[in-house]
Amino acid sequence: MSLLEGAVLRDSGESAFVIEFGDTIDPAAGRAVARVAAAFDGIAPQGLIEVVPTFRSLLVIFDPDATNREQLIAALDEDAGAETALPEPARWRLPVAMEGEAAEDIEAAADGLALSPEELREKFLAGTYQVGMYGFAPGFAYLSGVAPALAIPRRPSPRPPMPTGSVILAGGMAALTSVSMPTGWYVIGRTAITLFRPDADRMVPFSVGDSIRFEPMTLAECERLSRTEDGGVRREA
Repeated sequence: MSLLEGAVLRDSGESAFVIEFGDTIDPAAGRAVARVAAAFDGIAPQGLIEVVPTFRSLLVIFDPDATNREQLIAALDEDAGAETALPEPARWRLPVAMEGEAAEDIEAAADGLALSPEELREKFLAGTYQVGMYGFAPGFAYLSGVAPALAIPRRPSPRPPMPTGSVILAGGMAALTSVSMPTGWYVIGRTAITLFRPDADRMVPFSVGDSIRFEPMTLAECERLSRTEDGGVRREA
């Protein structure tokens, strides 16, 4: 079966094109994107500069003096897909404080969802989330897997800047923030992890496709872990 079965190709200027798998956030689309990204990485065709995965699509950036869309697509034959072994996604446990100043918007979000703040915490902590993509800012991780009961629209107007490492919720998604900024999402928690380290071997802690389970911690624990290198995150066996 072709790696691009069911995909739609769209040009994006003279040096890039997009491979789309559907128009919704769907685990099957994410797996298809991961397979194509892994195949490109394994083949490393001449002229390929970078591939950028999202929830349902892949941006392919290339040197137009060295290759073109047709040549790159031709490199993705069925043998390449069969021989490309996808790495097993990692599973992570990440502490989150969901109280006091770390969860400034949890009451407003709970009101909008017709839940109590405690019910919102319980439902959120019960979920398993997948890193769907990085975007907006380096290390800013978008997460899928939010329960339908927690699907709240964005705020009517942006709220003041929130701290880095915040867990935010809106539009049926969650995100881990790597920068402080105003946002239309609801701030429901805070982690102690640094989400972007430009000088590290791994600039971001999680790979696209990894899963995250959150576990509760206190504000005091969050402050303590913020002084550690890893923020308390641990990889599950």
